[in-house]
Formats: sequence, C-alpha cells, structure tokens
Amino acid sequence: MNCRICSGSTQLSHVLHSNRSRETVQLFYCPACDFFLSAGVPVRYDVYHENFDILGYYADAEQSIRSRFQRVFSFVESLIPAGRFFDIGAGMGYSLDVAKNRGWLASGLEPNATLAQNAAGRGLDVQNSYLSVDTAGEYDFILIDNVLEHIPQPLDFLRLAKRHLAPAGLMLIAVPPMDWLRKALADFSYLRNSTSMPPQLNIFREVDEHVNVFGRKAMGKLLKAVGLRPLRIRFHHSFAYDNVVFRTLQLDDGYYFVSRE
Repeated sequence: MNCRICSGSTQLSHVLHSNRSRETVQLFYCPACDFFLSAGVPVRYDVYHENFDILGYYADAEQSIRSRFQRVFSFVESLIPAGRFFDIGAGMGYSLDVAKNRGWLASGLEPNATLAQNAAGRGLDVQNSYLSVDTAGEYDFILIDNVLEHIPQPLDFLRLAKRHLAPAGLMLIAVPPMDWLRKALADFSYLRNSTSMPPQLNIFREVDEHVNVFGRKAMGKLLKAVGLRPLRIRFHHSFAYDNVVFRTLQLDDGYYFVSRE
C-alpha cells in the first residue's frame, strides 16, 4: 500500500483485530510522513445497523458535545468575527445550534439521513450529502471534526473542502491525536488489541473505521500538499490537554487550525 500523503512506499506495521467488526485489518506505516494507514473495512456512513441507536448515541452525549462546541467557538471568535460557518459531517447539528445562537450563519453536510433529518426537523440547515464537487458555498469558518480519519482519499477530500474556504477564512480539523507516547503504548499488544477506554490511549482502537492516523508531521505534509497552512495555534477544549505539562511533554491534542497559503 502506498502512502496517501506522499505516494511513497509503506511498511507493514501491525495486524490488528477489531472486536467491533470482528475483522482483521493490516496497518501500514510511512516513515517519511510519520503516518499510519489501512484499508479498514467497508463502512457506509449513510447507513447504520438497525440495532444501533444512532440518535440515542448523540443524544446521550449532547451536553458534553454542546459544551465542547461552546469552547471551540469562544476560541475561534478570538481570532475571527462571527460569519458564515460550515460543518462537514454535522451529525445531529449541535455545532450549528451553538453557532446560530452565537450569531453565525450556520449550515452543514451530514451523510446519514437519520441524523440529517433530525437536524433539519429542528430548524437547522443540514444537507443530507457527502462533500462533493457539487457542494456549493464559501465560508469563514469550516469545521472538519473527527471526519478525516475515516476518509480513504484525504488529499482529494481536503482539496474539495479548501474550495469552500473564504480567502481570510479559518478551518479547524480535529482528529484522534497521535504522538510519541501513543505510538509507544501501541507497541504493547494487549493495549493495541484489547483496550478501548480511555480512548485517548489506544490510537488503533477503531482500526476498522479509522483508516488514517495523523500526527503533526503527517498533517503538516498533507496540508502543504493541498495548499493549506497549519497555523501556529495550540488549542484544546479540555484543560487536561491544554496545559504547560502537556505541551512540555510534546503530547498532541489532535486540533489543527488551518488557513489558505
């Protein structure tokens, strides 16, 4: 498997078994990009298994999600004024709710019809669609929140997303974090194959769906390849990840603020 960032050769890193999908997945590593990737398993994000209560899943986490987005928008508004907001992968639209209440003109995309219909039924501007060449609009703030790790063609995806970023706009990409500590922990087979909580420790716990695992070097190379620039901004919604000790140890938070080059 060639690297999805630099197209160079990769090496087999781990063979992992997913307890969720009961599938075995080969994980590869690109040393040039410090990037892990896999083919994952076939997943349709527009369809969920009938026994999985997707609305209940989001509803149970509603307060924590809303609280997180309040902190995100408070920080973003310290950088740019409220304007046009676009969430690519909007879920039940909690980010749009928060944005609208703060004075943003908010819209989003959500591939799952159940989630998109729920959001639209609450008066939110959510289109039931994947990001594509047919997507329209220009935005001052674009959110790509825990989406990019699922995308088999991250270069193509970000090129599409960039088309919608205003010249002075801001993009926030949030992905599961990968750093030296999490890579070291992943060398222990028990943690790699059996540990799911806390999720921040095992970077390969959802290897069936997370086909990309980005560290800062990998993300920097990916962004440069599509003409985007990572900003020298460090932020996390939780103090546990946004403190002097965390930064001193060079641990990662998985948040990337991005602008046009």
